[in-house]
Amino acid sequence: MKNIILLITDTFRYDNLGGRAKRPVRTPELDAFAADRATEIEGFYTGSFPTIPHRTDVATGRLGWPHYPWQPIDLSGRNHIARGLARQGYATQLLCDCPHLFNARFNQGFQAAYQHRGQEGDRHLLHLNDDIAQVMPAAKTRATPSFQGRTLADMHRWINRYASREDEMFSAKTAATAVQWLEENHRAAPFFLWVDFFDPHEPWDPPEYLVRKYDPDYDGEPMLHCNYGPATDYSPDELVTLWAHYAAETELVDRHLGRILQ
Repeated sequence: MKNIILLITDTFRYDNLGGRAKRPVRTPELDAFAADRATEIEGFYTGSFPTIPHRTDVATGRLGWPHYPWQPIDLSGRNHIARGLARQGYATQLLCDCPHLFNARFNQGFQAAYQHRGQEGDRHLLHLNDDIAQVMPAAKTRATPSFQGRTLADMHRWINRYASREDEMFSAKTAATAVQWLEENHRAAPFFLWVDFFDPHEPWDPPEYLVRKYDPDYDGEPMLHCNYGPATDYSPDELVTLWAHYAAETELVDRHLGRILQ
């Protein structure tokens, strides 16, 4: 039986990848994978788009949205790919930084599960002696969830102690854990490894040098998280820098996906 590695990211846009992009995002690892090793499917439409409904589709093999809401996986059906593979003799492992999988009980189908904490307002270790700094204007981002009067963008930076180096980013940590797992389990065939990156989901907080590659001239206030509302709330320059933050985080995820693929 073959080993199975499932890689999920949240989310690459189809129109950012390859020759179809009007404003290309640099994804050399995915480009090489598509050219040399992958089967690329044109005209593919996902079933359920939001974070947990999509992963429920993947794990159960059934179309959930809109028949089921965002809910724990066991409420959407009996199937769980990891549980089924374990019955066939597979070792099963979930590695993730997505903050919603454990809350939705995805981990219960695996023999082992590990999560890097701190994504999207996941308060796992308070350090209240340190003020929660405002990192972007509250009027320019979503109002909820909030903590002590600060927005999600502010909270995310504070929770993660204002990480700025590439090796501190979630995609780097999740990829490093996946590589370690493969090194320590490559003889345990067959295995099923589900590696789940929440990035490039907002808040977008890649290292500044990567943002500057896409938007070198912006000198306004930081834009790390969109408002889930009208684009007219932003100036043209702010819209460009929002895209630049997303593009930079996408490039970073591509880089660390490449570590696993290699």
